[in-house]
Amino acid sequence: MQPTIESIAEWTWAYRASRILQVACDLELFTHLSKGPMTTGELASASSAKLDLLEKVLIACTAMGLLIKSGDRYRNSPLSITYLVKDNTLYQGDIINHSAGVWNFWNELPNSIRMVPAAKSADSHHNFILGMHNLTLAGRGQLFLDCIDLSGRKRLFDVGGGPGTYSILACRKYPDLRAIVFDLPETIVIAREVLAREGMTDRIAVREGSWETHDFGQGNDVVLMSNILHGPFSQAKMKLRKAMDSLDPGGLLVVQEFLLNEDKTGPLLPALFNVMVGAYSQPELFELMISAGFVQPRLAGANDNLGSAWITATKPKP
Repeated sequence: MQPTIESIAEWTWAYRASRILQVACDLELFTHLSKGPMTTGELASASSAKLDLLEKVLIACTAMGLLIKSGDRYRNSPLSITYLVKDNTLYQGDIINHSAGVWNFWNELPNSIRMVPAAKSADSHHNFILGMHNLTLAGRGQLFLDCIDLSGRKRLFDVGGGPGTYSILACRKYPDLRAIVFDLPETIVIAREVLAREGMTDRIAVREGSWETHDFGQGNDVVLMSNILHGPFSQAKMKLRKAMDSLDPGGLLVVQEFLLNEDKTGPLLPALFNVMVGAYSQPELFELMISAGFVQPRLAGANDNLGSAWITATKPKP
């Protein structure tokens, strides 16, 4: 079978699931669970692990099909019982632990292969911002266009808009729409380059600032927040409040997020992202929107293979 863009995405991030498996084996989680279902707290005590991070690892293991969650307790899946419980005949934990032991070889391969080791990249921020552009054009952007209706909208405020890709796509589809990309000064430098290259500087303006210290302006009828509400440490309440203040009555909030399901057993990509950064479940994010004053939050569309979920909500009219 020929590789596809989905193959590239899988290979790009495959190490995350590998590391979860290695860490879970190192903590002997599956062997502890062979004694019976356990809560996160009980597993933390048994494995001498930090409760908050262990919970994220357990969510990821459940999304990978290695664990099954019932209520607040986790138990081994049939796969884990057979292959991941120590002393069972087909136990694979030793080779998994060996793979963790050679991790540094693969981590150092970029420098090892060079005649002269590469200097540490000074372009990490540039790579990140344009990486968001890459991801959007490779699938997430089409999902956005397919499930978000901006008909009749006039002014979109793109919070933490990065390279401005979603604003570009929206303005191209809706001729009467204008947009403002709001982000930090170093990011706006990149956004200006992208907007100029795409011929969109007449439709899309930029605004330098920080969501921590600046408002989101006034007179917006759409506020777009793409992947900036990552779990409890993302200042989501503050951002949603500022979005509410900036919208005209009847204005639309559009949010893209890595979204866990209600019982936090998946999907896989949000579960893996949650380990590193954080992620809300759908009910948690809906509740935050409602507490900020928004009404009618709904899941407009999702693609588990992309790790993308789009949610809309509305600022009520008087």
